[in-house]
Amino acid sequence: MNVIEEGQIESTFNGFKDNSTIFKFAGGNTWQQNEYKYTYHFEYMPKAKVIMQSGAYYLEIESMNDKVEVKKV
Repeated sequence: MNVIEEGQIESTFNGFKDNSTIFKFAGGNTWQQNEYKYTYHFEYMPKAKVIMQSGAYYLEIESMNDKVEVKKV
């Protein structure tokens, strides 16, 4: 597992939805959800990181026990 990016999600986070969901880090990098997974979780500017695992990128939110596959946009 390699950490690709670590920081905070900019503004409001509402969880994981579908392939059109965009996650923007406060530093400016943007990632798009790359799988259908619906998990509602409201939080303002949560700590997050993108990891590379088994050749894919995943977004992990510190306060959640779940992760979602993402791609860089």
